[in-house]
Amino acid sequence: MIVPTAVLPIGDVNPTRRRAVVTWTFVLANIAVFVYQSTLTGCDQVRFVHRFAAVPRELLTGSPLAGGELEAVLGACAAGGTDKSVALSAVTAMFLHGGLAHLLGNLLFLVIFGNNVEDRLGRRRFVGFYLAGGLTATAAHVVFNATGTDALVPLVGASGAIAAILGAYLIMFPRARVFTVVPFPLYLLALLLPKVRIRTWLVFFAVVAMPAWLLLVGWLAVQWQAVRNPVGDAVAYEAHVAGFVAGLLLVLLLDRGRQRRGQDPFHPVHRPSPPPPPPGRRPDGGR
Repeated sequence: MIVPTAVLPIGDVNPTRRRAVVTWTFVLANIAVFVYQSTLTGCDQVRFVHRFAAVPRELLTGSPLAGGELEAVLGACAAGGTDKSVALSAVTAMFLHGGLAHLLGNLLFLVIFGNNVEDRLGRRRFVGFYLAGGLTATAAHVVFNATGTDALVPLVGASGAIAAILGAYLIMFPRARVFTVVPFPLYLLALLLPKVRIRTWLVFFAVVAMPAWLLLVGWLAVQWQAVRNPVGDAVAYEAHVAGFVAGLLLVLLLDRGRQRRGQDPFHPVHRPSPPPPPPGRRPDGGR
């Protein structure tokens, strides 16, 4: 799940030029899969999740779990095995979620930040970017959970791909204003920090406008701290960090290619201002 810091974003001030068709397609796809998953019960649901989830041991060996390992994961539902494409599961796992809170948390971040990244990248490029970020996050999770019982735990959720969107947003729109819900007494810092303003005050929490870089750097710091000092929950923090870094680096790599072709980059580049013309000479070279 995309876990915020101590704050929860609820919107941004960053208009787009076109409709976020791909972003909303991903949103609807995630909802549709979750609704279908919710209609299943018992072993049908257990097998469905395992069939389409990314399991580190399977991705390392290229083969579905079998024998005792499959029984350790599915228990009594392991009878008869499962029909699974291990390679495809790295993609399908991005559309599974472990519960309603998991789903809604991910989709909130996807809706707020995905539309602007899609608008800047373009629809087809955004699809590849989303999948590449998610696959990179999954690969990092596999590396961190390559041995022991953790290697048998299924990974589900769009968190890695959405983390890549956050990384791209940070480099593309660092100064965009983001509205966040901040609890008391943390929101009092808005009185001290520059460019952070309380928009609505509701005693126990407040709606605060802050620059995107502050929210996203804070979010990344929380994820990294959880990687260094595991808290024992079921969140794949290492996948979040890897997805975030992948999103940032993918934008930079795309921009290197665009600059070679003489195209404008996707992220803002600060260029030095040209020197002023000599005294008595107009900028066009005339007198």
